[in-house]
Amino acid sequence: MDGLTLSSENFPSDSIDESQALESRLQKILQADFSGDLHAMLAGYQRVLADNHQREQWPLVHDKLQTLFMCGKAVPLDGPMIGIPVAIRDSDFFRQTARLFGKSRSLLASIETMATAWNATFADTGLWMGKTFEPVTEAVVRDKCDDDPEQMAAYDPLSSRIGRNFFRQPPGSNALQGIALPVLEQAWKLKDRPTSSTADGFDGELLMGNLEKEKAIPYSKTGGIYLADMGASVVPGMKGKQVYQLNYRWPNLNPVFPMTLLVDELVQIGEGIYLGQLVYATKHYSLGMIDLPFIPGEKDIELGEPYAPHKRSVFESLRSVITGNSETHTLDYGYQNNGYFLMMDPAYAERVYADDAFPQLRPREGESGFETFGRKAAPVASVESDARDWLNGWQDDETLGQKFTTLISEPSTQADDANVSDMLADDESVLQMLQRISADISAQSKYEDHLKHFEQLHRLFRSGVAPGIDSGLFQGAGKPGYNLRLDGSEKHDWYGEPEQTQGFDYYHGATLNLHWGFSETFCPDREASASDASLMPSVLASALSGDALRGPNVMNMVWHNIGKYIFPWAGKSFEKISPRKLSMLLDESPDLRQRYPQRVRELKYHLASAPHYAVVKADQNDHWGKPGRFAEHLSCSWDQGMSAEDKAFWTQEAAGRWVMGYNLQDKRVVVADALMRIADMNYRIPEPVLQQASAASGSPFVRQGYSFLGVADQASILPMNNSAEASKRVFQFHYRFPMMGGPVPIGYCLDELVEIADGLFLGQLIYATALDAPFHSAVDPGEYKYQLFGYFLLLDDDWERHRQAIKLDTLN
Repeated sequence: MDGLTLSSENFPSDSIDESQALESRLQKILQADFSGDLHAMLAGYQRVLADNHQREQWPLVHDKLQTLFMCGKAVPLDGPMIGIPVAIRDSDFFRQTARLFGKSRSLLASIETMATAWNATFADTGLWMGKTFEPVTEAVVRDKCDDDPEQMAAYDPLSSRIGRNFFRQPPGSNALQGIALPVLEQAWKLKDRPTSSTADGFDGELLMGNLEKEKAIPYSKTGGIYLADMGASVVPGMKGKQVYQLNYRWPNLNPVFPMTLLVDELVQIGEGIYLGQLVYATKHYSLGMIDLPFIPGEKDIELGEPYAPHKRSVFESLRSVITGNSETHTLDYGYQNNGYFLMMDPAYAERVYADDAFPQLRPREGESGFETFGRKAAPVASVESDARDWLNGWQDDETLGQKFTTLISEPSTQADDANVSDMLADDESVLQMLQRISADISAQSKYEDHLKHFEQLHRLFRSGVAPGIDSGLFQGAGKPGYNLRLDGSEKHDWYGEPEQTQGFDYYHGATLNLHWGFSETFCPDREASASDASLMPSVLASALSGDALRGPNVMNMVWHNIGKYIFPWAGKSFEKISPRKLSMLLDESPDLRQRYPQRVRELKYHLASAPHYAVVKADQNDHWGKPGRFAEHLSCSWDQGMSAEDKAFWTQEAAGRWVMGYNLQDKRVVVADALMRIADMNYRIPEPVLQQASAASGSPFVRQGYSFLGVADQASILPMNNSAEASKRVFQFHYRFPMMGGPVPIGYCLDELVEIADGLFLGQLIYATALDAPFHSAVDPGEYKYQLFGYFLLLDDDWERHRQAIKLDTLN
């Protein structure tokens, strides 16, 4: 194939059968994953290996990378290269024992602690940005390797190089990321980026041509020195395969742990693309040098064995004297593959930084290369420069004026509800009306937290129109009925099958007022005594009787004064859901462990998903003694023999009633990224094309999590929304089905939504208050004692710009 330098002939196989088997593996990879763009294929691998939620796919991707490396061609590199880590693996100190039991890796190594930690901190930050390979004199090489005979025999001015690594400050750094580069700068003695061929302190030749190529790479610090030359792989499984070898271990290079263990190996796999494997020693290595301050003038003391592959150690010399055997023994350093990385020629920088390749490496404003390869942030029209226009200027725009002052409504389910249009004052937008109502509620509930103060929002909700689903797409009642329609450009794995985001739509979020919903469970009626509440022990019920239960609205006050500045909720997104995924997420069968073992393991080991895992165990024990709502169509799972009729049912459900949903978070969540990855099994970084779509609104999101299933045309679960004559039809957000996962308290949530103006939605925040009752769809919702905990808004881009201008639930 054009541009590829992959062939099984590049590996020294022991037999024709072994070579043919390797070629077969290579062709299988190319047929399944390669569609003419090697950058995109490798980027897909990187995204899987950088996602802790897809760890079940890691061994397969590692095997693919190993095959590509074995089939790569050994060539020398010259000049700067853009780099990105693809995979990091733990050293396996018990590998030999594991192989006795037929395992390729020991149980301890298979936990992949290093990869998990890296993914939770630096995987997508662009901290390490690549390397450069500079001409080096024979004298410098002799000095750095202490005249090692093998290294000197390999010296060739055309291929021998001295190299250094590139580093940049991660964008939007959290506390850990923020200190990473300063710590490396001190520990690894990094230098400032050289801008001239006369820069001091560099052992290689700084060619102006190479420095010019470096301008495409955004980095600020450089260091981590190595000697590079052609050689045979030191990894036993590579059977002496020819590679371009980068050795950091020579003591005169002043390596700092873990570089004292490190040997990189590179092969070319495509035009301008080089695949490298990280190789670490597991035996006979140094932990670095320490000073002895109490012995002035003494040199540093080495902790461990300094790297000297062709010199006798003191112990070897003593042994030869004692035994009379002068034969030199070659040390077994126990080299192992510890992951993979990519080197990419900056001549192809535009392709490297593309959205479907590695956009996280793209130069940012103020960095080298930004003018050529960067992208300016979209203007934030709604926050500063255009604030006055979005504050009142909409009144002079006929289209916006009609949109902002027209309520979308239907007859309320409560006959005595007045016409909601009467709420809207002259020269007031619907959003300004809501701001006014919200302020009134806050003022009244400040002294008494009671739902009677929320009556205007109740009326608006009961008169709102539920959005629907059209061909699997979220569809509002206005024009055009959506904020955005966008398909993703990347494929990602979901429980063993690749999927691509389709029909993506998103809405910004705002909170109006909150309420302590438990008060209605403990004391359902204002005149009722708390002793009537079935969930309360009599002593506690007595203490909480009457108005004692309805003190100040602390939840609302805490939110508006503290919470909104901390909690980074930014809205919700909707996208098409496959019938396969839908059938799995709605499954409540007793054999969930057997049907979806990987997903159930995720629930078990994400402790924050305890409510969902409790449902799995309850299902297994037939806790309810009756089938779930969809049991008729789940006699088998989709992957384990589901009938054609049932698959047709789920296909129809996915197209006509359901969407996949996520809550959105803004950049404030990045500080807690590591914690969120641990707590929320569905937490993820959206692909760049989705994040960029929100940038123009001035309120971009950066993460998705707290996933839910959105379903259209449902009867409200709150009695206050219904009457004896009619049930309020709403759009519901389901978080509670066992396979959904998600952190506490989202496992008790079931929100409802209606549209009250074109692109403006009013939502009820609803939680179950019977916390000890595991969820099951066949159970009467009344048993879960669902209560209203407040109201929120979802807004399209126009409404969001207006919201920022009028400062409704904003940060300033």
